[in-house]
Amino acid sequence: MKICLLCEGSYPYAVGGVSSWVQQLVKLFPEHEFFVYAIATDESMKGDFKYDLPENISFVQEVFLNDAYQEQPAHMQAAAGGKLEPWQAEAFTKLVMGEVEHWDSIFDFFLRQQWPVAQFLMSKDFYAIMQDIYYEHHQMAVYSEFLWTMRSMYLTLFHILNHPPEQADIYHAVSTGYAGIAAALGKRKWGGKMLLTEHGIYTREREEEIIKADWVPADFKQLWIRYFKNLSKAAYMKSDRILALFDMNNALQIELGADPIKCDYIANGINVANFLDLPQKENAQVLNVGAVIRVSPIKDIKTMLYAFDLVKQNMPQACFYLMGPNDEAPEYYQECLDLLEELGTKDVIFTGRVQVRDYIGKMDVLVLSSLSEAQPLALMEAMAAGKPCVSTNVGSVREMLEGSTVDTLGICGLLAPIMDYEKIASNIITLLENPEIASQFGEVGKMRIEKYYSEHKFISAYRELYQLLGEGDRQWLE
Repeated sequence: MKICLLCEGSYPYAVGGVSSWVQQLVKLFPEHEFFVYAIATDESMKGDFKYDLPENISFVQEVFLNDAYQEQPAHMQAAAGGKLEPWQAEAFTKLVMGEVEHWDSIFDFFLRQQWPVAQFLMSKDFYAIMQDIYYEHHQMAVYSEFLWTMRSMYLTLFHILNHPPEQADIYHAVSTGYAGIAAALGKRKWGGKMLLTEHGIYTREREEEIIKADWVPADFKQLWIRYFKNLSKAAYMKSDRILALFDMNNALQIELGADPIKCDYIANGINVANFLDLPQKENAQVLNVGAVIRVSPIKDIKTMLYAFDLVKQNMPQACFYLMGPNDEAPEYYQECLDLLEELGTKDVIFTGRVQVRDYIGKMDVLVLSSLSEAQPLALMEAMAAGKPCVSTNVGSVREMLEGSTVDTLGICGLLAPIMDYEKIASNIITLLENPEIASQFGEVGKMRIEKYYSEHKFISAYRELYQLLGEGDRQWLE
């Protein structure tokens, strides 16, 4: 079976999170051929892969969004010189208005010939569509700003539509957004089935970014939010199956337009055997706090550093290891180093990219202070290693650390509100001062992974799903 994995801003250019999940998935199914449709920002990233690709990845189809600004068409027919048919003009109008039933017409428009996107967005036909929409719905905005905003939105989308994925039996998108649209485009061109696995909820993540963004004028924030919501609605509509990592995110998908009949969840899986016989710390008097993270703003490293500063003031023998790449956001990494210097906190080690197994056994407590997560692998690895956890209450973390109505194993970690470094510090100190509780938490965490988050359950669920989709069976997993 040939499976296309469609990734936006993640695999194989970035490590951790979704990228780690993709690498794990491919390795677990050597019987299938995979290829990756990788969407990134700039061509400077071309071939800069952070992973050694498994042998069953046959190739990577790279698409760079910034290429849309200088893309030249194969045939130099100016879009401005062409004329949209009435049904095409209607389809583009409905697209901008967010009515998903016209997506096939949009797909067919781009599949029939490669349109020069920049010229199309400057054409009289596009101008006429935008003018009608402006006067009907957006007269309070400055027209020129509205027009350039709409062109900015659709430039990248149309660039994706000019680059359909190669033929596959299954198009497996690991988010909605541009990856989800590309998967739907591949399904339209070649047939096959479409599977969507959302880790976080793309629409909500983009909404949070846009609300905070300085580059989006206040008058147009709702336009951008609606734009990304429409992309997700289209991906939900075109998917044959829609997965989340946990049931709460299924509910959010349904709220955002997904068909409940298509929805289910498959939790991430960890092989506990990989976390046996780990190297242990040599000096029992030293207290090691660890975080398996990539240094980026979404992980809120600064809150970790503030928290550890309080821990260090109370427990001078404590050390803090931040395990993971620090080259994803160099400016933010420098800000973290500057903060450390300002605080004067000692014994903080940024390890860079390392083998987690070489370090995690030496930790007394594992910490996560993320602003947003779905089902963090970092905590699952800590639990598999029998380590107690302290985390912000994001995504499915509460269920992971405290259980659920079905999972009554007990507590294996302590929660804190987002950005509450005092509570994070207090929780770390509690576990460091009470090794019996920490040990009990560690045992519960390991049992929870084995029972509810095992790699075996993960493999079985995806193997059956791939088989059902590959064979064209419309029945869902029992």
